[in-house]
Amino acid sequence: MNDAPLSVDAIRAHLRGADRRIECVASTESTNDLVWRRALEGAPDGLAVFAEEQTRGRGRFGRVWFAPPGRCLLGSVLLRPKVRFEEVNLVIAVGALAVVEAMQECAGLAATIRFPNDVLVGKRKISGTLVEARLISSVPDFFVVGIGINANLDQSEFPADIRGDATSILTETGRDTDRNRLAAALLSRLDAWVGELATEGGREAIQKAWKAKSALVGRRVEAREGGRAIRGRVEDVDVFKGLLIRTESGHLIHARAEHIEMVRIL
Repeated sequence: MNDAPLSVDAIRAHLRGADRRIECVASTESTNDLVWRRALEGAPDGLAVFAEEQTRGRGRFGRVWFAPPGRCLLGSVLLRPKVRFEEVNLVIAVGALAVVEAMQECAGLAATIRFPNDVLVGKRKISGTLVEARLISSVPDFFVVGIGINANLDQSEFPADIRGDATSILTETGRDTDRNRLAAALLSRLDAWVGELATEGGREAIQKAWKAKSALVGRRVEAREGGRAIRGRVEDVDVFKGLLIRTESGHLIHARAEHIEMVRIL
């Protein structure tokens, strides 16, 4: 098994493009929290922090992220793009796109995006993102993009209650992966998509690429929104508007990202 620890030098050896500040730590409660503190101390745009272990890693709605030490890629990146508050979902989209493309580059995996922030192989989750922002008035001061990727976990290692819904690069390919190379690919793809936010037509390009990688369009799903279950077929996905679901009774429902607690492919 490729169990080489994460290291700044090893990540830089694979990294293309401009130099950036990178930190690798053995253990932290949360890489998002650590980057948040660095940001408040004045850390530069693009700071990336990776950890072998998170003792309080979290996902949306406070969910716990299962990640044995040294087996996943766990990291967070500080971003200071010029986006308005109502465009926050674009940052979630670029995070998911970066994960999909990094895994394709490093492991040959064809992954898709389950709205709003999960990455799947087939119907099983392999990665998730958590984007947090600090706002000054209606303008985000900075974003922290947290990403977890199941890398070198055997399927038997997942807890029984999530084993049928989770997967890893090792499970899908039969091979372990170089997490340092994967980290570098992730940063490169994230930089490329964040750069699109500053170009004419870039926002449209992000939305088009994100929709093309959707795991849900045309699929029957069950979505949970505000405690209620919505069953039907997804007719469309939109970065801002959310899911357009044709229910089993024939009604059209828009389910927005900030209200969706869970989406399950039926």
